[in-house]
Amino acid sequence: MFTLDNFYKSKQWEKFREVYISDHTNDDGYIYCAMCGKPILKKYDLILDHITELTEDNVNDYSISLNPDNIRPLHFICHNKRHERFGFGTGGYVRKPKRVYIVYGAPCSGKSTWVKSVANDNDLIVDIDSIYQMISNNERYIKPDGIKSVVFDVRDCLYNTIKYRSGRWQNAYIITGGARLGDRERLKQRVSADELIFIDTDKETCISRVGERGNDWINYINDWFESYQE
Repeated sequence: MFTLDNFYKSKQWEKFREVYISDHTNDDGYIYCAMCGKPILKKYDLILDHITELTEDNVNDYSISLNPDNIRPLHFICHNKRHERFGFGTGGYVRKPKRVYIVYGAPCSGKSTWVKSVANDNDLIVDIDSIYQMISNNERYIKPDGIKSVVFDVRDCLYNTIKYRSGRWQNAYIITGGARLGDRERLKQRVSADELIFIDTDKETCISRVGERGNDWINYINDWFESYQE
């Protein structure tokens, strides 16, 4: 028996999603968003949205939950816009299950940029770079050892808030490098994450974005790709 909490993590949904994507990919190699009409260029931007909303009462009705006719492909941000009515955007708060996403990828892959493009006003974003900047007088990406322990205390506090789903936030995005599979799995268990989203930018593009950050960042990128485990 499925619940809303475990349905999207099930093998049945994973297989259904794989088949749906294969069947609905156009000759140009893309699936098109049913809301904005534009191609969905990255797989992490693709949400298979249920037209008839899933509830605890119908999630085990496969004519609804696993019916391709009840699915439409949406960009991640279009999906968020569609469901904004369940949050704070309608003049009042309506309870909806919180979702936790771990967003991982190489340095300069665009993790923070993507999260900022899809997150709503009432979403949490946990980013070590932002915590360092927030609690110090340093520019972004400057990480002095003297405040490292405090930064991780702040991060751990946010992790606990996310794990226990405390507060009235809607979605939580945890930004991390996550090169090693074991590290990703431990973090997923630690915060009871719903989904891991891989920002799969190639190494050459990441290096091209280093800019004024310096050669150390090229080393960080090379180290990440050498350590990465699918």
